[in-house]
Amino acid sequence: MQRFIAVVSGDSMWPTYTDGERLVCSEDVSSVAADSVVVFQHPLRSTVRAIKRVKELDEATAFVEGDNPDPLASEDSHNFGRIPLSNVIGVVLHVVTKQ
Repeated sequence: MQRFIAVVSGDSMWPTYTDGERLVCSEDVSSVAADSVVVFQHPLRSTVRAIKRVKELDEATAFVEGDNPDPLASEDSHNFGRIPLSNVIGVVLHVVTKQ
């Protein structure tokens, strides 16, 4: 199983993950399920990878949103709609370091 590190940028996943935390992620996206935290290619900004929680999943798409309870703190499926599962790059396994 291939793994990679993703770094949290911003507060959209607070309080689960905070800005600067390093997350170990699996490239095996077959395990994506509702409540998984995923790294995905942003559907509107080709240079951005985002980290969000899967709230709803069907065969081809996922509704993703940040954990921050402030609705203005996260750009997610509320803004850009469901993402194709093909945009998912990895699934978060655990935090490498806490600040």
